[in-house]
Amino acid sequence: MLSLPERVARSLRERELIHPGDRLAVAVSGGADSVGLLRILLELRKELGIVLSIAHFHHGIRGADADADAAFVSELARTFELESYLGRGDAPSYAAQKKVSLETAARQLRCGFFESLLANTVNRIATAHTLDDQAETVLMKVVRGAGTRGMAGIFPEHQLGESGIVRPLLGIRRGEIRAYLRELGQAWREDLTNADLAITRNRVRERVLPALREALNPAVDIALGHLAEISRAEEQYWTEQIKRLLPLVSKPGEPARGGGRKQTSAESIAIDFQALQQQPLAVQRRLLRAAAEQIGCSLDFERVQAILNLIARREMRGAQSKSVEIANGWKARLLFRELRIERTASEDTTGDYEYVLPVPGESRIPELGATIRARISEDNGSVISEAYNRAHAFELPEGSALRVRNWRAGDRFQPAHHRSEKQVKELLYPLHLSAEQKRVWPVVVAGERIVWVRGIEAPTLRASSGQQIVIEESTE
Repeated sequence: MLSLPERVARSLRERELIHPGDRLAVAVSGGADSVGLLRILLELRKELGIVLSIAHFHHGIRGADADADAAFVSELARTFELESYLGRGDAPSYAAQKKVSLETAARQLRCGFFESLLANTVNRIATAHTLDDQAETVLMKVVRGAGTRGMAGIFPEHQLGESGIVRPLLGIRRGEIRAYLRELGQAWREDLTNADLAITRNRVRERVLPALREALNPAVDIALGHLAEISRAEEQYWTEQIKRLLPLVSKPGEPARGGGRKQTSAESIAIDFQALQQQPLAVQRRLLRAAAEQIGCSLDFERVQAILNLIARREMRGAQSKSVEIANGWKARLLFRELRIERTASEDTTGDYEYVLPVPGESRIPELGATIRARISEDNGSVISEAYNRAHAFELPEGSALRVRNWRAGDRFQPAHHRSEKQVKELLYPLHLSAEQKRVWPVVVAGERIVWVRGIEAPTLRASSGQQIVIEESTE
């Protein structure tokens, strides 16, 4: 039986992820997976013919714990006499400035650090994504309605020109890495935020996957990993096919009087719907998504279906121009000979907002002309049935803050007395909002989970003390 380093070496050779002479920085957070990756590559560096270094990024989020992580990684670099590259960012300030979530801000800052290293210092960065990470990612994509692209999960390599990010541990379980480190007597750091069940991935890891292992398949992680491999091959095949077919059905720019097309618009594309309809349904869907992506518009299954329905009804409606809203600020418009996907004139791409909402406390939202408050209920939720609480209540960890932002495409929310999540855009339909009202409509999130939507009855949110949190709004 091959050892863990031998299995990783075989995978690296088969996937051709690393080549002799590569200057490879291992992204080390201090956690078990990244420390394990470092120790494995230290064993393999002579065999692989690579120059190793360490990259660590401090997000400016977790205070003393993050400082201790950075010190631990620096000590690892000294112990193994490796060059180390330590980056630092202020994710909370960046999130407020860019009006994005804290998770998004941290990811963007870290990616910027990696890109800088790849441009100036190394030609490969290795990250420690495991089979468990792959299974979690694929499962989250599946339940959110992703196609084969989403089910492909985490790719073994992300190419950036001649450089790239590689993931050597995608076929390795977390438990194996920890066992390997224990055999070496190698310590690692534990990130306490991994226990925060307000974060979707943590709930999947701690609750959903264990339930699936017990109820359906003890090897569900491996099965989801296989699904990712199959989907990735399918996606690679279809990407080439769509690249060949797309120019045959799509036309950039706008129609010009007297024939031809204006090539002045980067935010619109036309599709010959008669040529589109000659293709199988699976190809039609992929062509629509690919055409929209060329102009920066992302289409999910429901939006693609809305466009196909618009085309199918054209005979009944006649040759007049008809349209359907397909995303925030985007629409599909049916003309006499073509279908156009274009940005609506009223779209304000700078309208997103996001603010911290302390518990207890309040946050003024200038975009709404209102203040959102979070308080601890004095009656502690006694008006809500105990059975309902057991089914739907979830806790906000002590010291955590909520965030209030405008809803965005793809957001989902589980209203009170419902057994499953619904798309927020569907929940807003009965409210008959104007376009401007809809654009800035507020939601409150805990981690990645939406816990409150204005005008929609919400399930119970509790503090770690068990006290019920009430979210209120007052107009200024």
